[in-house]
Amino acid sequence: MCNHHAHLECKMKAEEKAIHERRNAIQVLAAGGMLTVAAGATTGCATNPETGEKQFVGLASEAQLNQMALSSWNEMKQKLPTSNDPRYTRRLANIGSRVKRGANRADQRWDYAVFDQDQKNAFVLPGNRVGFYKGMMDFADNDDQIAAVMGHEVGHVSGRHARERVSQQMAGQLAIGAGTIVGGSQMSKKCNQYKVAAQAAKTREQYNAAKAGYNRCMQNAQRNTQLLSQALGLGFTFGVILPYSRKHELQSDLLGAKYMHKAGYDANQAVRLWEKMAESSTSRQPEFMSTHPDPDKRAQKLRDYIAYQERLGSQGWESIKMPKSS
Repeated sequence: MCNHHAHLECKMKAEEKAIHERRNAIQVLAAGGMLTVAAGATTGCATNPETGEKQFVGLASEAQLNQMALSSWNEMKQKLPTSNDPRYTRRLANIGSRVKRGANRADQRWDYAVFDQDQKNAFVLPGNRVGFYKGMMDFADNDDQIAAVMGHEVGHVSGRHARERVSQQMAGQLAIGAGTIVGGSQMSKKCNQYKVAAQAAKTREQYNAAKAGYNRCMQNAQRNTQLLSQALGLGFTFGVILPYSRKHELQSDLLGAKYMHKAGYDANQAVRLWEKMAESSTSRQPEFMSTHPDPDKRAQKLRDYIAYQERLGSQGWESIKMPKSS
C-alpha cells in the first residue's frame, strides 16, 4: 500500500511495472492472441540462414510485431528514466555499431537506449531496438563483456526468436483450445445416460433423480474440462515454451560470441561474464521452470563453442553448429 509521503514513488513504481509487463508481452511473446494469422501460415516453416535450423514462424506477422514493439519502446523511453551520460550512451552506441557489423547488419537501423536503473539486464524488441540497464553496463568489467550482451541481443534478432515464440504461442493456444473442446465433449457424453433415464422415467421421483444426476454429471464434466485445459496449458508451457526459451537463449549466446569475435572483441569475455553472473546469483528456481538456462551452463556452452571454433582455425566462426558430442 502507498502512504501519503510515498505516493509519488509508489505511483512511479506502478507505472514502471505496467510498462515492463507490456514490454515483456512483446519480448517473451505471451500476447499471441492479439495477432492475426500471417499469410502462408499453413506452410510456416522456414530455414534460418544464421542457425541452419528450420523454424515455425508462419503464424506471426513481422509488421504487427514491429508496430507493437515500437509502441512499447516509445512508452518505455517516455516513462522510465534514461541516461544521457555520454560515458554510457556513446559507449553503447559504439559497441553496438561494431557488433552489428560483425553480424553483417551494418546497413540496418538500430536504436539503443540506456535506462538509468541498477538492474543487471538488457533486452531487444522487434525492429532492432536494444535496451541496456545502467546496472548491466556497470556490472561488466570491460567493453568485451558489454559486446557479449550486445551480441546476444543481436542474436535474438537474427535468430528470429520473436516470430518463432509468437507462432508457438498461437499454435499452442489453438491446440489447447481444440484439445479442451474434444475432451470436454467426451466427458459431457457420459452424462447422456441421465437424459435417457429422465425420458424413460415413469414417476416424478425417477425423473427428479435422473435430472439431479444429469446436473451433477455436467458440473463434474465442466470442472474436469477446466482441469484438462490447465493441464494442457502447463504441459505446453513446460514441454514446449520454456525449453524453446532456453534454446533461444543458448542459441543467442553462441551467435553473440560469433558476432563479437568478428567485431574484434575477445569472445572469452562472454564466458567470464556468465561466470560472474553465476557468482552473483544467490538463488535460482529449477531450470525446467525457467525461461533462461542456468548461468553456469551458459558459461560452459560458450567455453565449448569457443574452443571448437579455435580448433577449426581459419574455417572457424562461420557457424554455431557444434559436433553431436558437444
